[in-house]
Amino acid sequence: MARVYCKYCGYSHVNVRALTNGRCNKNPDGEYHEPYEGDEKDRYTCKYCGYSHVNIRALTSARCNKNPNSEWHEPQR
Repeated sequence: MARVYCKYCGYSHVNVRALTNGRCNKNPDGEYHEPYEGDEKDRYTCKYCGYSHVNIRALTSARCNKNPNSEWHEPQR
């Protein structure tokens, strides 16, 4: 079964409802996890600076000095 990931912190769950019920301390627009809407990939790239990593959780754990909304990397779709 495919997992659903938070685009701000990389936390994952088996369904969207369970994911969005949890709080996310990296979401600049609210307090809950927000689903990543892109496809699963071999590497995820930050949409603001181009930094990439093999999983969303690792990507969003590193700081991004070019993200205007947050201090963390955010994956592009």
